[in-house]
Amino acid sequence: MAKGGGSVPLAERNWVRGVIITGIALCSALSAALLLQLGRIGAISGGRPARRLYPGDEPVWLHVLVNHVTVNGISRSGDTLAPLLLLALAIWLSVRLRRWAPLASVLAALALVAAVLFTGKGFLGRMLGESALTWSPSAVSGPATAVVVAGGMAAWLLRGYFGRALWGLAAAVALVIGATQLYLGHRIDAVFLSWLTGLVILGVVLGGCRRRRARA
Repeated sequence: MAKGGGSVPLAERNWVRGVIITGIALCSALSAALLLQLGRIGAISGGRPARRLYPGDEPVWLHVLVNHVTVNGISRSGDTLAPLLLLALAIWLSVRLRRWAPLASVLAALALVAAVLFTGKGFLGRMLGESALTWSPSAVSGPATAVVVAGGMAAWLLRGYFGRALWGLAAAVALVIGATQLYLGHRIDAVFLSWLTGLVILGVVLGGCRRRRARA
């Protein structure tokens, strides 16, 4: 029996495995394309908005695809769409399994993300003498942090249906979000710090979940 009520892990089905592998491949290809573009214009370390440095001789469709669809769209999905989808998943699992543990763990994770980002950006703003939540290339990235937590929590909640397959997809999504943050001007050390912050939050929440299950 699979954890979470499934009889056979969905990841064992070829079509599901194919969807996951396709998602990983697409995210990896998109990350590589963005990093290559950053390298080509000398902005791989971040710290300045690459979209303002985009060469004017590129085709219009490519400019729109990269700057408006890929960068802005994917970046915003990291701290808006991903948490909302995770919340919907937790509600569905809690109703299906008739227990509040999935929803409680997700709410705790999202609350920690919000608290860490608010506190961290506020502290940084005071250090820089700027407004508390100002954007800064050195600040922790909200999308890069939130997507690590959202992807990790989703993979953990669905481990009974997909086994470990979703962890690879979660990592690929985090990579492409990080690449978009570099493209938008975050420094590379800020992106790495964002990933680390997300992993710490994820570890704290999942550690609490395991301790609660062990006591039960």
